[in-house]
Amino acid sequence: MTALFIACADGRVAAALAALQEKEGASDADRFLVPGGPLVLTKPGTERRVALDCVRTQIDLHGIRTIYLVSHQECPAYEHSLGGLGFDQQELLARDLRRVKALLENTFADVEVRCFIIPWRESGAAPAFGEAEPVE
Repeated sequence: MTALFIACADGRVAAALAALQEKEGASDADRFLVPGGPLVLTKPGTERRVALDCVRTQIDLHGIRTIYLVSHQECPAYEHSLGGLGFDQQELLARDLRRVKALLENTFADVEVRCFIIPWRESGAAPAFGEAEPVE
């Protein structure tokens, strides 16, 4: 257990998150699941401090070397936080992931941070979440 996934608690993305963990060879990784996932680390004040303390505890207790930040489109936590989905989800999620990556890398120097977005796919069949895509 040297990896930690910080992701949304939305159960609709559970299968995509599990698939990403398997693909990354981290099926036994720790998970920090909260509404919006990395969104909590974009907020100033107490919420961010508590989240960083949780991450620090996982790093100290389990020797975490890699943190995976995973956001997803059609996220109710983002919708609530921003007062609606009238925004470019892909762009906003990618921007926030980059900001949180920088925060974590500056806070925890020995930890690699990788970012992913789970996309919402409208298709001829039923719409569904797709495979997680990396964010550079």
